[in-house]
Amino acid sequence: MVFQGGALFDSLNVEQNVMFPLNMFTKMSPEEKVDRVNFCLNRVNLKNVNKLMPSELSGGMKKRVGIARAIVMNPLYLFCDEPNSGLDPRTAIVIDELIKEITKEYDILTIINTHDMNSVLDMGENIVYLHKGKKWWEGTKADIFHSGNKEFDDFIFASKVMKELRAITP
Repeated sequence: MVFQGGALFDSLNVEQNVMFPLNMFTKMSPEEKVDRVNFCLNRVNLKNVNKLMPSELSGGMKKRVGIARAIVMNPLYLFCDEPNSGLDPRTAIVIDELIKEITKEYDILTIINTHDMNSVLDMGENIVYLHKGKKWWEGTKADIFHSGNKEFDDFIFASKVMKELRAITP
């Protein structure tokens, strides 16, 4: 799971944070664990950060450490809670691209909980809209612009950019 706030252990450095699941659930040797941690950190484009503490990382770096920790055990499923929360638009795109790449590369079923419509339109394949705790709409990216659901449309087209995009979409 990739948590909205990163959920890194403040008292552990990056290497220890990523290694945490390996320590809990494997019998790997210390050398194997370090190799796996380095592989995962490299995969999320973080090199030579092993000994840094979470307080020394930017928001985007924290998210990438969280992703590295989430994939260290080779999961079948990846759950992401607001992976772009608190990030600038450029970093949000980097995180979206990374999640897409990892999902495809490792054949992981990824479920993302987000309010970020840019992410939905970029990454979404099967989209479910929840309103007041209930499923109000389900469809694909192509279906978004013709949902026929007032609550969903009000949410999707709340921003000026999305209203303009809707106007030019057939």
